[in-house]
Amino acid sequence: MTAAHRTVLWDLDGTLVGLRKRGFKTLMPLTAALAFRDLTPPHRFLRVLAGVLPEVRRNETDRTNTEFMVDLLADRLDIGRERVDERLRRLAEHDFVRLRRCFPALPEAVSTVRDLHDAGVPQIVATNPLWPLSTATTRLRWGGHDPGVFEFITSGETMRRSKPRVEFYRELLDRLGLAARDCGMIGNDAANDAPAARIGIPVFLLGVAETAVPQECSRTGLVTTGDWTRLRVWLGNEEKSCSSS
Repeated sequence: MTAAHRTVLWDLDGTLVGLRKRGFKTLMPLTAALAFRDLTPPHRFLRVLAGVLPEVRRNETDRTNTEFMVDLLADRLDIGRERVDERLRRLAEHDFVRLRRCFPALPEAVSTVRDLHDAGVPQIVATNPLWPLSTATTRLRWGGHDPGVFEFITSGETMRRSKPRVEFYRELLDRLGLAARDCGMIGNDAANDAPAARIGIPVFLLGVAETAVPQECSRTGLVTTGDWTRLRVWLGNEEKSCSSS
């Protein structure tokens, strides 16, 4: 892949910003439950949320993922849709700050994004779109990025499909008006990010062993694995990266 001729699609957690998985998996549901604690007991909310999230990932409706999540939570919790929507927005815009320590900055990501931006390469954040946009822009800022550098950021408010489904990548390409050959996907999760290769998008996986790539993705010949140095070679950006280090 040569970045000068491609739009770069970035995964967010673990790629553009660090992710402390254990802390996030514990704190995110608890933070959400606290946002609803005056409407329903936290233990009940946690049980319902655990069932709702997989359904949102399987969304087959014409509703956005956020709309679908609000509808499911309102129905399962027997709370008015408007109140659920208001609490989710408050969670995203105010309470989410409690998770700050789960998302450390990655200097290699910051420098690579900067170099691509300086070279005029279009960049997209292709994060799993389960939550509102503000949660993504907040994480980007925590990671040392300017969200304005990215031409589009996937979110629950704009997307109807989720990773690891190939339909997510098709929906994203349709929204961007791009062909698969015009893009390159960079991520760190073989299960979620490698499926982009199944529709013809070249994929680079950071810190992933080749043996971890699903066979239906690896046999496309479009999946490359390696570290940040190898990524810069893949992007055709090696000299610039070396000179700016």
